[in-house]
Amino acid sequence: MEFSFIAPVLIVLVFGILEFGLIIFTFISAETAARDVTRRLSLNQITSSQAPAIATAELPGWASASATVTVTQSAPADPSNNQFTVNIAIPAKKATPTNVLSWAYGTITLKAAVTMQQEPTS
Repeated sequence: MEFSFIAPVLIVLVFGILEFGLIIFTFISAETAARDVTRRLSLNQITSSQAPAIATAELPGWASASATVTVTQSAPADPSNNQFTVNIAIPAKKATPTNVLSWAYGTITLKAAVTMQQEPTS
């Protein structure tokens, strides 16, 4: 009898741990993708138009379709003063494949932003 009272609480607790773990994994993946893409931009390995597709490909499959990736430059005409900024935003509801506890995090958006100075071209 007592187990029937405790079982739902334990199940919600386990699902909560799994779900928030997946959200944290997605957030760390977004930060890593933003840092990687910004570094490649700063080293002139990729162009600004290629960056969103590359960043999205580095995200988990369940989050890549709903991710918003923006790339901005401070001075595109002057490589010695140009800074690249890559922003990745993912709604928390799309940051996990389960959404069991979506009522707990509702409209939160995960945001990762990285800014780096462009390396001079030789």
